Amino acid sequence: MLDLGPFMTYHHGWFAGYVLPAMLSAGLAWVGLARNSVGKGRLLGSWRSAGLTLLVLSLTGAVGIAAGMALPHLAKLPPVAAGLATGVTTMPRKRQDDTTQPYVKFMTLGIAWFRERLEYRMQLDAHTWCDGFLDSFERSTQLRVFVHDLRNYLADRHPTLTKAITNLFDAADKAMIHALEVQTKTDQARREIPTNWMREPTDEEVYQCRSAMGEARNRCGDLLMYAYVHGRRTEEAELETLRAKALPNDAFHSSALPQQGRRFSLRRNRT
Repeated sequence: MLDLGPFMTYHHGWFAGYVLPAMLSAGLAWVGLARNSVGKGRLLGSWRSAGLTLLVLSLTGAVGIAAGMALPHLAKLPPVAAGLATGVTTMPRKRQDDTTQPYVKFMTLGIAWFRERLEYRMQLDAHTWCDGFLDSFERSTQLRVFVHDLRNYLADRHPTLTKAITNLFDAADKAMIHALEVQTKTDQARREIPTNWMREPTDEEVYQCRSAMGEARNRCGDLLMYAYVHGRRTEEAELETLRAKALPNDAFHSSALPQQGRRFSLRRNRT
């Protein structure tokens, strides 16, 4: 009978020494990334964010393997080195806003830096998605209809976040009312009383209208961003329905949503 003892011993040692530490490290890293991404964006919102997520998990798994291999040799370290390392870890650290200190990036073998890039990419994905979603809105009246329905939609699904949703809606509604007032005032100034004919707008009038509309879009984008970071991919069809109700049937000729629904689509997102 063929003796499989050495092979089984080698297989068990390879699994326990390499695969298991990597899986545990990557699994814990995934849990940490998922918790950290709550309210910030989606880990797999685009190809770039998915690639950075995979890179962080891979590096963490590699560190787990290296740590497991280094443990038997830690006992050989002199007591002076252990004391020095302990002292360094207890030194006071100056907090920096939204950045990781350089020595932390070095000590984590670049993982901290890639996590920063991942967080930045998630925010960029969210802004790109929201901008694409609002592209077809050209009038403040359309925005008001959509944002009103969006406020009710979010309040029904996130009752614990009603205060934040209301504050964002109030800011958006105020900006939209201002945009409507500017547009109405401009139209009245352009209309010739005797003939009821409208002249071309001046450069200043165009600037005022576009500036007011841009501010309204930005404030509406804040509320839409809230729906993005606190919602799920399965809810995007419902958001598309709300958008279609606010726009006329011929307002757009393509899909109302940017390509975010397919996680691994071959089509690249806009940056």
